[in-house]
Amino acid sequence: MNSIIGWVGGKRLLRKVIVPLIPKHNTYCEPFGGAAWILFGKSSDHKDWQISKKHKYREVLNDINGELINFWRHVKYHPDAFKTEVEKFMASRELFTEFLNMKPRTDFERAMVFYYKLACSFGSLSKTFAVRGHRSMLPIRNGDKLQQAAERLKDVVIEKLSFDAVINKYDNCRSFFYIDPPYYEHEDLYERDLADCFDQHEELNQLLKSIKGKWLLSYNDHQYIRELYKGFKIENVETLYSLSGASKPKTEIIIRNY
Repeated sequence: MNSIIGWVGGKRLLRKVIVPLIPKHNTYCEPFGGAAWILFGKSSDHKDWQISKKHKYREVLNDINGELINFWRHVKYHPDAFKTEVEKFMASRELFTEFLNMKPRTDFERAMVFYYKLACSFGSLSKTFAVRGHRSMLPIRNGDKLQQAAERLKDVVIEKLSFDAVINKYDNCRSFFYIDPPYYEHEDLYERDLADCFDQHEELNQLLKSIKGKWLLSYNDHQYIRELYKGFKIENVETLYSLSGASKPKTEIIIRNY
């Protein structure tokens, strides 16, 4: 299934490459969860992944962005209320501007405002109003998709921790981590909702060299990153990058320790 939100660096186009590379595991964790395209793209049937039935199977979705995590928790725990509220709103510049300047009073309002701004903004950046064609005259019709997402997240643990804290918490020899950090020298694109700009590429590298579990890392193709991960398996992946509607070919890299 697809993610229900757009997000900078989302892996919609790469998941067909990444999901088949996921090894058997008993713990699946995304430290930089974002739109969770890989989680939504992988089978939810534990039997497809489980190494041993003696150990509990679990999936973990984590992100340091509190607004994003608040949204995912409301989708998981309050899908009916969220669906009802979403279907009330029209996609309009006036409402977008109102939400842009609004200070939500409750966590539910925070989640709604966050979702609306994502759905009605240029590049899912929540800063500038933009919708396609005549969509501004129609309700945001993601109600059924919200229900599907809630069902997929039913047994998923949702965390708001730093990448190192969540990796250390869930690391063991049966763990697999899909890691999608902000891309090197493009970190400012990911800075939003009071989440600090990521500048810990070397710290992430040192941590991954020390853990017990298996991991797969996606990055932009840069010599600095290639040097950091020299000795690990590095593969080129061709994809298309699109932010303004025009798609451009782009080479990214997948790095793994297995």
